[in-house]
Amino acid sequence: MALSMDRAEQDMCGAAHFLSAHEGVEGSGIGSVGFCLGGGLSVWAATTCPEVTAAVSYYYVLPHGKPDFAKLKGPVLGHFGDIDEFIAPEQARELEGEIKDAGGEATFNVYEGATHAFFNDLDRPERVGVHHPDAAQLSWGRTISFLREALAPGG
Repeated sequence: MALSMDRAEQDMCGAAHFLSAHEGVEGSGIGSVGFCLGGGLSVWAATTCPEVTAAVSYYYVLPHGKPDFAKLKGPVLGHFGDIDEFIAPEQARELEGEIKDAGGEATFNVYEGATHAFFNDLDRPERVGVHHPDAAQLSWGRTISFLREALAPGG
């Protein structure tokens, strides 16, 4: 089953629009967080969905191409392992540079000894990567701080 980017975009933007209208939402926009393919989609949403004003990508993977980074409506935070089997640190730095070259704000972190899917703590034989508790904890703290700052009321 192939992913339809048009359908994914409709779903992501629809979810962001729904959340932005929720009475409990405060701040300047909606944040998006994704892992692996979802990490790529998180950044894609920040380029196409009006309400998404901050994106976090864990091990960005997007085989369907890259969005127009010049259309980003807010900052991007990225988390990558230095021994990721799919995204090498050099590729992560290149992606960070592309975002910055397009006028976007990006901060990418590379975690020593961490593989792809380092955040995933499920113990299944078919899983990709290895859970790295220290990288997971540090990256999550950075994610929460980033979203609080990027989405602060009046921000």
